Amino acid sequence: MTMAVEKEHLATGNTASQRSHIEVITENGFCIARACDLEISGSDSASECHFIVGLSFGGVRSVRLKFSDAAIAMAQGQRQTLLSLTSFFWLYCAERHLATYIWENNGCPSAGHLTIDSLSTEDLLMASRWE
Repeated sequence: MTMAVEKEHLATGNTASQRSHIEVITENGFCIARACDLEISGSDSASECHFIVGLSFGGVRSVRLKFSDAAIAMAQGQRQTLLSLTSFFWLYCAERHLATYIWENNGCPSAGHLTIDSLSTEDLLMASRWE
């Protein structure tokens, strides 16, 4: 489920804002925002995607995800032409994996980073059709 919220809301709870962004809300109450949408980080890629997670019990946490060489090869194997390592696909896929991790573990990765070692059938289908 996604919804528009104000820029400063996730980090401070303040509703006064200059720019809106999209948050992914997990079923267990965590809010995930792309750090690039909040102008906190630069570009994202297969080697590193940045997110800010609003914790269900209060506070925020920075989380980085990256794709292993095996996961990248799985996605590339679904395509006739290689997918750019800076394609939006990687950020979108990382966001989905982070939401799943948070829902299944009821929290963020303890070290603040997560490596994606394999892709689901849905991820592979999405990779095969990504433009």
